[in-house]
Amino acid sequence: MPGQWELIVLAVVVLLLFGSKQMPQIARQLGRGLREVKDTARDVDPREDVRRAMEAPEDEARAGDTGPGSDRD
Repeated sequence: MPGQWELIVLAVVVLLLFGSKQMPQIARQLGRGLREVKDTARDVDPREDVRRAMEAPEDEARAGDTGPGSDRD
């Protein structure tokens, strides 16, 4: 995590690059983006992904080989 001085230097650089009129808009967009990432991370359950990955080979084996080049028609 960045320290206090790094955040101050970053804020000054952003202020110099974009000006004081753009700062509120940039902060708003950054906040919206962070909120979206948090919401997405909260909705994703890694245990569900692992369960699906472990069941997928079983499902394919049960279905058999019905793809191109198979003997079944």
